[in-house]
Amino acid sequence: MKRIWDVPSDVRTVHLCACSLEHAAEIGAALDEAQIVWWVKPPSAGVLSFLQREAQVFVDRARIEEATTIARRVLAPGGAG
Repeated sequence: MKRIWDVPSDVRTVHLCACSLEHAAEIGAALDEAQIVWWVKPPSAGVLSFLQREAQVFVDRARIEEATTIARRVLAPGGAG
């Protein structure tokens, strides 16, 4: 799973979606295949875990439309997985 420190300093990212870690991994693999920069903020742990139960996926702002299409395909019922 990629994290914020894996993003090149010249790339600005935006929020793509919130999903399970499993879906985040699937989306990430598809984003890698499309050569789109991405990273994941995993669900919170500890005392505040009730506030955030899903992984937050972020992508290169310049490629948000293409990334949205990929995420929708993965998250659609039946998935593309």
